[in-house]
Amino acid sequence: MHRTKFAIAAIAAVLALPSVASAQNADLRVAYVDSEAIIRQAPGYQEASQAFNQTATGWRDTLEQKREQLQSLYDEYQRQEVVLSPEKKTEKQQEIQQLQIEAQQYFEAKFGPEGQAATRQAELMQPIIERVNRVIEEVRRDRGFALIFDLNDGALVAGDPSLNITEEVVQRLNAQAGTSR
Repeated sequence: MHRTKFAIAAIAAVLALPSVASAQNADLRVAYVDSEAIIRQAPGYQEASQAFNQTATGWRDTLEQKREQLQSLYDEYQRQEVVLSPEKKTEKQQEIQQLQIEAQQYFEAKFGPEGQAATRQAELMQPIIERVNRVIEEVRRDRGFALIFDLNDGALVAGDPSLNITEEVVQRLNAQAGTSR
């Protein structure tokens, strides 16, 4: 008999869980943001973007010069190929190959995944991203949201536009920038 009462109590507790969970979900407030849009509109973004572009332009110009030099060397080789001795052909081919390697190494050092461009962009964007994250957290806390999703993380497939608080975050960022000047 004791086991039967325990089993009935356990079944009743399990059956009660969905109603407890749904009552908690009724209080669960969620929202979402478009973090890319927020960052693009954040104070300081344009300046950081311009600073990065200035640096990257120099690297791109150098890379273009290397490409032009390589193309010129290759064109010269093709024009002279029929009159070159086998030794000179090999020498020119090695020179072309060496320049190709140098250009590729330069590209990787500047624009590769671990390159200076990625490092520089992270340095410039980090303070902006930190400010955006602080403001998103403030809005979450002030408005009582349990969760805020980011459209750019790919987890949100669809959402009610009224839950999109992107503009509110942008306005608060701009307001804070105005008071800190």
